[in-house]
Amino acid sequence: MDHSRGLHGLENKMIKHFFLISKKPEVSAEDFRAYYEAHHVPLINRLLPMFVHYQRHYVDLSESRVSEKQADPGFDVITEIHFATQADYDAFLNATSNPEIIAEIRADEANFLISDATRSLRMDSSS
Repeated sequence: MDHSRGLHGLENKMIKHFFLISKKPEVSAEDFRAYYEAHHVPLINRLLPMFVHYQRHYVDLSESRVSEKQADPGFDVITEIHFATQADYDAFLNATSNPEIIAEIRADEANFLISDATRSLRMDSSS
């Protein structure tokens, strides 16, 4: 399934879910991104194919224009997924409640991120 296709006029009607994810301290930012893209993304695409958009937004503190006090946002990537319908979103919630699926995801996450630090948010957009 192509999770990068254009959403055009459907963008505001999509159900959007965001994850704020933190890397393990011993994993470099470069290794974190490389592992996520090469290993975790294909795993998620295989286990949770019900979304229509899957994008990662990596924090780049070298270009951030924030004060020193705000320099560490407390996460390393914002992962954004969109669902075309409530039924697709419900299928996602059901799949992520399946112990076998979650065990496979958590086993992979143990290689590069802190699962317990992940924050998960359903978002409502307006324009």
